[in-house]
Amino acid sequence: MATRPDLRRLTLAPGDSINLDDARGTTVRVGRGQLWITQYGDPVDHVLEAGDTWAIERNGRTVVQAQRDSLVPLTGPGAWRPFASIARNGTLLSIAAWLRRIASERRWAPYA
Repeated sequence: MATRPDLRRLTLAPGDSINLDDARGTTVRVGRGQLWITQYGDPVDHVLEAGDTWAIERNGRTVVQAQRDSLVPLTGPGAWRPFASIARNGTLLSIAAWLRRIASERRWAPYA
């Protein structure tokens, strides 16, 4: 019977985030980039740079968001649990850019 390795590597673009639920004991390492991390019940947020490592200290929701292009190896009990990914949607970004563009254009209406 094959077992899953205890390592999961994620690649996150700036603004991409994931929600890790009940992942106490999972280690987040920053192979490249910068991460912002907040966990349920912790009044302090954490910013990790490339080379930093941080262990999730409690159960509940932990949000990990990339501030720059990031490579994030996860190890430990929560590494292979399903997580909610909140990646930026290219279609939504295109629509937002289009709305900003038309809102900034000057509109002319003929006088009657």
